[in-house]
Amino acid sequence: MASTKIRYRADGSSYTAVLYRHGGKQTSSSFGDHAEALRFQDVCNRLGPAEALRIWESKQPKEGLSVAEFIERHIDSLSGLERKTLAEYRRYLTRDIDPALGPIPLSTLGRTDVSRWVNTMRDDGASGKTIQNKVGFLSGCLNAAVQDGLLPANPAIGVRLPRTVRREMTFLTMDDYRLLKAAFTEHWHPFLDFLVASGCRISEATALTPGDVDTARETVRITKAWKRIPGGVDAKYELGAPKSRRSNRTVAVPKSILEQLDYSKEYLFTTTKGLPIRVYSWRTNVWMPSVAKAKTKDEKNPDKVLLTKPVRIHDLRHTAASWWLGKGVPLITVSAQLGHDDTSVTAKIYGHLDQAAGQAAAIAMAEMMSF
Repeated sequence: MASTKIRYRADGSSYTAVLYRHGGKQTSSSFGDHAEALRFQDVCNRLGPAEALRIWESKQPKEGLSVAEFIERHIDSLSGLERKTLAEYRRYLTRDIDPALGPIPLSTLGRTDVSRWVNTMRDDGASGKTIQNKVGFLSGCLNAAVQDGLLPANPAIGVRLPRTVRREMTFLTMDDYRLLKAAFTEHWHPFLDFLVASGCRISEATALTPGDVDTARETVRITKAWKRIPGGVDAKYELGAPKSRRSNRTVAVPKSILEQLDYSKEYLFTTTKGLPIRVYSWRTNVWMPSVAKAKTKDEKNPDKVLLTKPVRIHDLRHTAASWWLGKGVPLITVSAQLGHDDTSVTAKIYGHLDQAAGQAAAIAMAEMMSF
């Protein structure tokens, strides 16, 4: 660990020496400005003496805000964002940016620093999408620093990011779904049926109230979703807007599904104790044990057919899309039902399932060419 010591010159003036080990030897760097010495010490202790020396050997001025100080101030200045988003930004700063880049003087931050951070996240196993989200947040902060005249250019621009490998989607057949559903207690059957029949996100479905359902028209209005405010064991939930503007929508749901629902409580879907469903605990305490049960042999029933596919909660939404497209429902209708911002998003994810469109194109061309 680097330490500081006040020393005196022959003329009686003082300076601050920062003592540290580098290259296997004890050495020190001297500073006339005590505050700058403390900044150098902080970088030594958090990023290592080699990185501190590299930064201080650059010709950029070291005074002013550190990267972490500027980002903290930037987050405080943001307006019009949900508490969940602001909490996520603070987590990015505390958990990811501050340990790697936080103590670096903002004016000296370079592309090499950002690239090194990206490589560290990649080597630690972060997904391409996660890295993109965090670098995107940092880049937005640095754009603000450029606008404020604190940086000449954004050093995050042009940094190569790892490719995002989309996790393989699971599309359940009707038989698969029956096996899965049978592994849950009966209380959860209407909830599972609704998720598949509507294609809703679980955060949307768990926020529904009886007033959102129009049984006469066989529709459900999606206007809200549960948001989790990070906080470890003290995490809180609050209702907010759905994921995007197009996620505010009306979805068609079969009457047979709507007739299963319990309209006597505040929320359509609740726990066995009548409380709102919290996705994280529901996944741990209900979903995962039930999926495991569907995949486990039963000594009392040796003929039991097992579910063999890996399945996440979100795969019920993928399954809904696959069933619609398999029955020839137009892609634009599926997109609206799912609440995608644009049909191109739906096409990118599920276009390979849209066989009906290709068959219709072939039939149309055959009719045109029959001369």
